[in-house]
Amino acid sequence: MNIAFFCTGNGSFFRFIYQNRNLLEKVENILLFSDKECGVMSDFRDYPNAKIFYAADFREFESLVLKWLLANAVDFVFLSCNKILRYDLLEHFGEEKKQMFNCHPSLLPRYVGLDSVKRSFVGDDRLYGATIHYVTKEVDKGGIVARCVLKRCDSNLRDYTHRLFVHQALLYLDFVLKVSLGEGIRVLEDFNEESSLGFMPSLTLDYKSVKFFNALDYKLLKGKQ
Repeated sequence: MNIAFFCTGNGSFFRFIYQNRNLLEKVENILLFSDKECGVMSDFRDYPNAKIFYAADFREFESLVLKWLLANAVDFVFLSCNKILRYDLLEHFGEEKKQMFNCHPSLLPRYVGLDSVKRSFVGDDRLYGATIHYVTKEVDKGGIVARCVLKRCDSNLRDYTHRLFVHQALLYLDFVLKVSLGEGIRVLEDFNEESSLGFMPSLTLDYKSVKFFNALDYKLLKGKQ
């Protein structure tokens, strides 16, 4: 199986998943594409066997990258960006094709769009988390296929954001694993205050086998499967 990531920034989730590619035994290639020369693009060029596509003209971007993805026999596309796709990529991988996913840093349908982490922090929410959903033309409105729910325990935005990143990165890695193994994907109900804490569906991988950017991040996940 071949998968590709669309990144437009530092690509922290892509880096995390690529760092743990040894856990994705069914994934042969992990490709990266972007519409700008961002940090992760520059760094990934130095990786062994890196496969990268870059096109700055967004008017032609989707059609050009689609040709590249098809030439590389990509099966699924994962987003880690703040761009809205409208045309060729959505038609081939998104919408009813259900081969494109986004990982959004809020418990959808809460806080659709940008600045969702800050909005949930300022909103003094008791629970917060991240959601993986199918990509459709309506922003952050596709069917929900995975989520992680955390109980608020941090009083400052930096710790609040970092705790979420650790859980969200693990959620995304585990979901990629599920897809690669052909595990059945079902659409979950929207988040509500009665939703269970932790990961839904439960993790397939053992988080103790995961390489985190910081070894202390394991402590944030203790007991959460």
